[in-house]
Amino acid sequence: MSDPAYHLRQTALGLERLAGLLRAQQWREPDEHALHPAQRALLELLGEDKRGWRVGELAQRLGVSAASASDTIAALEARELVRRARDPDDGRAVRVHPSRRGLAWLRRSHARGGTGERLLATLAPDDLAAFSRSLQLLILQAQRDGLATGLRTCAGCEFFRPFAGGGESPHYCALVGAAFGDAQLRVDCAEQRPRGMDVGMSAADAVAQRFRAGAGGDNDSHNDKTTRSGRTPPRRHSASAE
Repeated sequence: MSDPAYHLRQTALGLERLAGLLRAQQWREPDEHALHPAQRALLELLGEDKRGWRVGELAQRLGVSAASASDTIAALEARELVRRARDPDDGRAVRVHPSRRGLAWLRRSHARGGTGERLLATLAPDDLAAFSRSLQLLILQAQRDGLATGLRTCAGCEFFRPFAGGGESPHYCALVGAAFGDAQLRVDCAEQRPRGMDVGMSAADAVAQRFRAGAGGDNDSHNDKTTRSGRTPPRRHSASAE
């Protein structure tokens, strides 16, 4: 007879062990590429936006204190991977940018691919799709519990309509009015707008339930009309189609 509590413990243990192994592997890169996980995360974040980030913004996105973010920036500055510049919108403020050397580091890192990517590449497409959906739900729950504040997932976005349609592109982005599949689900989308976490049966609860129901849910025309409502700005969205 199965024991749900035992299953949960073993799965959580496996997840923790795997995360630890992935972090440790980052230190086994060649010397010119090896970075502390916190430094790698901050540099990756800087590479997402050419406008640069203020220290407070970086701290909030990474879920760390401003002092911790400042220490990480200083360590990256010592390796000439980031630079500071005056904020064009506020001369009293400073924004942090990746340096040319930092951008080159990011290009090499992306070209090599990480251990996590190599492991995930061994999964069958259906297994990877299911894992991606589960990851969205786990992050959404972590955010609801106050454990994660920085990640901008599809599941946590007000524009996201899970399983609004069928076929290989069952999800829908109301920002651009485009359908997309599990392969385009984003863990950190620059154009995400956080979904409000209301008291009781919130919109986030509804999204989670719809996401869990999957293709087996009710996809009738009435649901399609209601879930696909939303304004569509005249621009392309990187998270909806590639």
